[in-house]
Amino acid sequence: MKPLLVYLHGLNSSSQSRKAIQTTEYVQDSQLDLELWIPDLPVFPSDIVQCLQSHLKKSLNLRDIYIIGSSLGGFLATWLQSWLLDNGHSQKARLVLINPAVVPHERFEEFLGPQKNFHTGADWVMTEEYVEQLLLLEVEPPASLENTLLMVQTGDETLDYRLAVEKYQQCRAIVQEGGSHAFDHFEKMLPEVFGFLEHDFLTSV
Repeated sequence: MKPLLVYLHGLNSSSQSRKAIQTTEYVQDSQLDLELWIPDLPVFPSDIVQCLQSHLKKSLNLRDIYIIGSSLGGFLATWLQSWLLDNGHSQKARLVLINPAVVPHERFEEFLGPQKNFHTGADWVMTEEYVEQLLLLEVEPPASLENTLLMVQTGDETLDYRLAVEKYQQCRAIVQEGGSHAFDHFEKMLPEVFGFLEHDFLTSV
């Protein structure tokens, strides 16, 4: 079976985020022989878990699974890699994290209340239950250090990049000066990303 690439977007984002679109275009333009899945994730973590588990169960042990997670999607992606390995996935389970959230259940206490999705305009409410569900998904340390690549920019205005560097200190890492939470010029890093996912090859580390 073709490898499966799962892209997980961040909070209040969607499959139409800039990095998700850039990833799709790179896969298409490079004619990569893999299946790309970029779901519009449900709001609550418990529903996200159900969505991901339902889709990926049929790929366990049958093909390589690559995961790219951005911001909160990075937090979720770390959990997903762990879940795959805990369930005996014997193929590759490689993970690329882009300015990932590290302890969102601590930070989100100050954001309780009404929220709006940037892309769909959908309204929802962040509750204490939402934060508690996130806490249940925390994985420390990452399940597969050698199969995890961290990418952060020091100019991230939303998250403290140092928290990610500390948590993933034993993983491969690309730390770029400046930039933003959106990870400026992500499209230029896609050859590096796929070099790691598919060939275990990095030129910038």
